[in-house]
Amino acid sequence: MDNLYQPPKAELLDTQSHARSAFFVTSLKKFYLLYFTTFSLYSFYWFYKQWDNQRSAMLPKKIWPAARSIFQIFFTHSLCRLISEHKQSLGRPAWSYSGTAWAYVLLTIVTNRLSRIDGPGGGLEWLMLFAIIMAPAVPLALIQQQANQASGDDDGQSNASISGLNLLCMAPGALLWLFLMGAFFV
Repeated sequence: MDNLYQPPKAELLDTQSHARSAFFVTSLKKFYLLYFTTFSLYSFYWFYKQWDNQRSAMLPKKIWPAARSIFQIFFTHSLCRLISEHKQSLGRPAWSYSGTAWAYVLLTIVTNRLSRIDGPGGGLEWLMLFAIIMAPAVPLALIQQQANQASGDDDGQSNASISGLNLLCMAPGALLWLFLMGAFFV
């Protein structure tokens, strides 16, 4: 017979599954591939997914992941702070995120301005195009690496494969890269 005076037993939260869902996880190879083939538009999706994963953790405060994605330069530091705090709550070393966040914000602003300038033409223009697209990806990949660690998946293996939807998003950018390369060599 059950003990009437015993308190009810409740299932405790699984901290490992909570850690895994804390932030959007992806491998760095997949991150760079999507960032490059979408001409950096992937950053909007990336920020949306990061903030969408934070909705339940930030209750009762209601956040709009789409707005935080569109205005990402204003929310980069707060996202990095959340990642750092979550890592510390898991007993991992603190992450000094300020420099990385500022690097992303400043590179995004500078490359946005540089993209409006006519290039010199030829191979140098290709180099400038590549640098303009990929320069902000480096600090953002460092942030992704920290988010992966905070989620308990250091290498991002749980989201390393390219899905059909990824291919669909990459196809227009890949075609545009092919057309640009064809125009360069013709």
